[in-house]
Amino acid sequence: MPSVRQAIVYSSAARYVMSFLGLASSMLVSRLLTPDEIGTFAIASAIVMIMSEFRMLGAGGYLVREEKVTKEKVRSALGLTILVSWGFGIVILVSAWPISILYELPSLALIFSILSLSFFLAPYISIPASLLSRKMNFRVQFKIRFYASLVGFSTTIGLIVMGASYYALALGQTAVAIVSFVMYSKIRPQGMVWLPHFKGISKVASFGAYTSLASLFRKLTVTMPDMIIGKMGTTAQVGMFSRGLGFIQFVSQTIIMGMKPVSLPYLSDVKRAGGDLSFAYTRASVMAGGLIWPVLAVASIVSLPAIRMFFGDQWDAAAPPASMLAYWAMLRVVHLFAGELLTAIHKEKILALKEGVVVFLYFGGIILSFPRGLLAVAVMFVLVAFADLLFTTAVLVRYAQIKSVSFFSAWIRTAILTILCWSVAQLIYMVVSSSSMGMFGALITVAAVLPLIWVSGLFLVGHSLRFEIINLYDLAKKISALSSLLMSRHVVLVVN
Repeated sequence: MPSVRQAIVYSSAARYVMSFLGLASSMLVSRLLTPDEIGTFAIASAIVMIMSEFRMLGAGGYLVREEKVTKEKVRSALGLTILVSWGFGIVILVSAWPISILYELPSLALIFSILSLSFFLAPYISIPASLLSRKMNFRVQFKIRFYASLVGFSTTIGLIVMGASYYALALGQTAVAIVSFVMYSKIRPQGMVWLPHFKGISKVASFGAYTSLASLFRKLTVTMPDMIIGKMGTTAQVGMFSRGLGFIQFVSQTIIMGMKPVSLPYLSDVKRAGGDLSFAYTRASVMAGGLIWPVLAVASIVSLPAIRMFFGDQWDAAAPPASMLAYWAMLRVVHLFAGELLTAIHKEKILALKEGVVVFLYFGGIILSFPRGLLAVAVMFVLVAFADLLFTTAVLVRYAQIKSVSFFSAWIRTAILTILCWSVAQLIYMVVSSSSMGMFGALITVAAVLPLIWVSGLFLVGHSLRFEIINLYDLAKKISALSSLLMSRHVVLVVN
């Protein structure tokens, strides 16, 4: 089985490719489509995304967590996934027209119909992927994600240029699902079976019901604004808030995405080995925070020039909410792996209840704050995230024996590092943006200087991430020495 570090490398590579292709696509799409067009698709994709959280009913997590996986368990997981995923696919098709009437957007009906296809392919994508994740084999998944993302990107941009408008976004997502299905079918991971059965699905469902519900609630946090604003406001407002939230999600998920897929297998492995889950959880959280907090703090300062550079000046109104949402994302990072920890210790029901309480706060908060504007919605997000932080801490202390004092003490160095990076970025932005270089010059200067400040800060505050920097430096020296040796031998051979 690959090491945790190798797994993170391949998992990160796969998701970074998807992320940067997604960024490239967003940059082009934002210039080719209007906020109204993007807002229309955002409403449809938000609703479909919610249903997609239930289409596996936790079968993938069940296969990853189980002590021993047999072909019968795989058949049961596949059978349950087919029942649920295909069922939701049919629901989407049937409800497409009524929802388009509800939002008074006839085009939603066809968008829903296109997006439903992925639900019929999902069982034969998600189950093989889960079997590979169980073995921490993210190398194969990297290849599949890369080719699927490339096809999806090309399809989306090509169809927009041909005049397909927001339908191109739906067709691009469907193309990703088709390519993934074909490639997983050809690879056929060890232990994968293609014929399902429906015996024993209750055991899988008992695990999956709560994990899927928790996942649904987490997804609702970022999709509810599109649905509620779409009904209370305009599609342009949906597009603006979605773009601001999407920018912050991109910044944070670019770093997080390599860690999240590895976290459940890692914590489950620690539990099976009888290790210290509290220590493993705290260490993983602090390492993630050391990477993400400084980046988000800087993003809160440079959101306007960054959004204008990436998406164009028609999206300037998305910058103020984005700056505030950066602090929301920082608060959520503190307990980034809480869901995986509760799943590893078989507390899925507690996880679902916790997420349900939090999403209820977001739901009420969006409705109450939206009449005051998009920035007010973003401020509400920060307040709820702080309440979520306190609530999650109490849950983990009660059910996972996390020591709150030790946990937050471990975060002190991350907080100091973040304040250092934020202060330097703020000073640079204020000075440079007021000069002839303007805000784009300030953005470039911040991007050039802050990595050095971050690395220096790691050693200055004694952050645990400094050891990873040392490891990378040692690896670079070894690669350099090996390259020099190979070059010298090549020269000798040529001379001889």
